[in-house]
Parts: sequence; C-alpha cells; structure tokens
Amino acid sequence: MQAILITDLHLSDPDGSPGAAAHAARVYAHLDRAVEIAPEADCCIVMGDLADAGEPGAYRWLKRSLDALPFPAIPMLGNHDDRLAFRDVFGIDGDRNGFIQSVRDFADRRFVFLDTLDPGKDAGILCRQRLDWLEDRLGEGGEVCLLLHHPPCDIGDPTLDPIKLANGEDLAVLLLRHGNVRQIFCGHVHRTMFLCWHGIPCASLDSLGAGSSPAHTPVIGLLDRGGECVTLSVRPLA
Repeated sequence: MQAILITDLHLSDPDGSPGAAAHAARVYAHLDRAVEIAPEADCCIVMGDLADAGEPGAYRWLKRSLDALPFPAIPMLGNHDDRLAFRDVFGIDGDRNGFIQSVRDFADRRFVFLDTLDPGKDAGILCRQRLDWLEDRLGEGGEVCLLLHHPPCDIGDPTLDPIKLANGEDLAVLLLRHGNVRQIFCGHVHRTMFLCWHGIPCASLDSLGAGSSPAHTPVIGLLDRGGECVTLSVRPLA
C-alpha cells in the first residue's frame, strides 16, 4: 500500500485572475511531479484547504485535475473550504449528517478521514455528531490511521496554537478509550513536523500550494505500509 499525501493547496478560481491561473498551474505541475515520484500509488489524499475562499470555480478546476490522476483521490476539508460548494462540485454526500468523513481500508490498516471545518473560524471542531461517527468507526475494530486538517494539539507556535482543533481533548478521550489509533496525520500549519500526543505519533505536512515566497519548497508525503506502522517519507518538489 502506498498513498500520496498533500495538503493546503489554497486554490482560487483560475479564471478569476492571472495570479490565480499561475497558482493553479504550479499546483498542476506539482501533481504531475507527484505522479512521476509514485506512479503506482493507490490513492492521493488531499488534507484540506483545497480552496483559499471556497470558490466553486477552484473546486471545479481541482476536480478535473484530480480526476486526471492515474489513481483515485480523497479530498478533505479545511478551514478555508466551503462544505456546500465542495459537495456540489465533487458530488460527495458525506456521512449520515452531511460531514465529509469516510473510511478506507488499505491492507490491514484502516484510514479514517475527518471533517474539522467550523464555518467562519480558523480553528477546527469535532462536534458531537462527528465524534459519535468516529466512535462508531473505531468501535468496528482494527488498527487505525486518523487524518484531519487541524492538528489536535499545540505545536509550540503562539500564532498557530489558538487555531488548532478547538476540542482536541474531547478527541483524546475517545481515542484513549478505544486504543486502536496508531498514527495521526494533519495539515493546516504549513510545516512538516513530528510529535507525540497522548502516546500517539502525529505528523503534519508542509503546504503544497500556499507558499508565495521563492524560498518556499512545496512537499508531498508518501505513506507506505511496512512492518508495524505506516511510514511517512517527505519529498520536496524543488
């Protein structure tokens, strides 16, 4: 099993301005490079902030680009996204309450994708309905990798820590009760970091599309199932 992991594209409608078109072209080139690096990947996971302002035109462009990949894509939501526009363009109904949450099984590891969007806020949330859905999934057994846009804990940055997942400790209670989440992956903070939270290894990945500085190097992650864990290899796209 291998998955390409990317996050934080921050697309605008490419028809809206030359700058937005140039940004989309850079993201498209990054996607091409990801395919060159991992042509046999099982899927491409996009961990939120697909669009910078939730524009339908940005989602339409992204859907065409993801549909052109030689493997399926799993798009997730971040705080810059618009759930209704996303659902209209991608045709994804979500869970029983309309949240964009899903499960995929890769070999003997279950991947659970969460929707942490709290409309109008930079911080994320997992409301009672979303936590109940997750509890049901964890209760089905098996070892789990959890993917969500917002990190569930502080990362030591006074600017970013206030806009993490607002109720991370509610999530922690649930995860510790079930004890089968082995790894957590997130985006949002636009940096590659590794930490341990309540004994669970966590990793965040730098932005694929948000950097405007010439010094910014976009990255992709490669998730590989090997041994007792899923390994994350970070590949810069120079």
